[in-house]
Amino acid sequence: MLGVDLSPFDSDLVRSTVQLSVPLILAATGETVAERTGMLNIGLEGMMLSGAFGAVLGGYLAGDPMIGVLIGALAGAAMAALAALFMITLRADQVVVGVGIGLLAIGLTTFLFRQYIPVGTKVGPLPNIEIPLLSQLPVVGTALFNQNALFYIAVALVVGTTIVLRHTSWGLFIRAAGQAPRALDSAGHGVSATRWFGMLFAGAMAGLGGAYLSVGQLGSFNENMTAGRGYIALAAVVFGGWVVSRVVAACLVFGGVNALQLRLQAIGGTTVGVWVAVWLLTFAAGVAYMINSLRKQRLRDGSTRIRLGITLLVVGLASWLLVAAPQTALPSQIYTALPYICALVVLAGFGRSRAAPKALTVPYDRSSR
Repeated sequence: MLGVDLSPFDSDLVRSTVQLSVPLILAATGETVAERTGMLNIGLEGMMLSGAFGAVLGGYLAGDPMIGVLIGALAGAAMAALAALFMITLRADQVVVGVGIGLLAIGLTTFLFRQYIPVGTKVGPLPNIEIPLLSQLPVVGTALFNQNALFYIAVALVVGTTIVLRHTSWGLFIRAAGQAPRALDSAGHGVSATRWFGMLFAGAMAGLGGAYLSVGQLGSFNENMTAGRGYIALAAVVFGGWVVSRVVAACLVFGGVNALQLRLQAIGGTTVGVWVAVWLLTFAAGVAYMINSLRKQRLRDGSTRIRLGITLLVVGLASWLLVAAPQTALPSQIYTALPYICALVVLAGFGRSRAAPKALTVPYDRSSR
């Protein structure tokens, strides 16, 4: 019997959404800067994992979890520096190097964890800092104003990054490095230096994201504890169109899906309200896609007609689920896979977006001018 009388939509879901989104937001914000400079940082997962381990190791040795957070950021930046050496200086294939960084991080953190961190070591979790009055607000009070220090640092970094990218000359240089690197070089600004900065910033932010997981929330390190969050952050950058505010919104969506699947497993089934929400989202996405296709007059294109047919099929399936689902039990594995399914759908639907920087993944060689 499904828990159809229970609803997962409450203030606890909002709080869980925010907490699960913070590591994604940190990593995706840094990745947005890196990709704006033209660097596709597939090794983001490895940098998050390095940051998670570095934070626990640093906090354990120093006896202070906040020092551990700093070490975690440096560990992520160190992995990014290694990736940048190959990708920027040696002009190696960015995808291959990124995959290598991910594999290196898994092996290295596993080895060092077993060698240097005693079993059962606790570092953190960081205590919450409650903001008076604001934390008493309904629904969002505890979610936004009763969090640990790393959450508030993340908010400040995201706001600062948005301001820099939109309203400063340095932000213009970053965008030019990925959009028109030769123009940036002709203006006397180093393309390689800008891309190095983007990679180091992405690595440090990913390291902070990993530190939030280990020291900020769990208080310990587990092997491969990032569990694909780096790849979800990559999907969020694509989904957000390489604009920080939209990327943050995409991370909240992914975090919300993750929080929802955890709540559904706790409830023991999928409620009617969830299926109504699924139907509404699917229907809205289908209508938006059809309107966009009609507005751009692309319905004559064969591939567009195929996508439109698939969209209508999905809407029809969602409509059927709305009726049948209250009597349909789903395996728990489907709930666990929901965030990754969403990431795959996003990459499949938006992976070739025109909003991507034109020089993304393209090495820059001054001698070829």
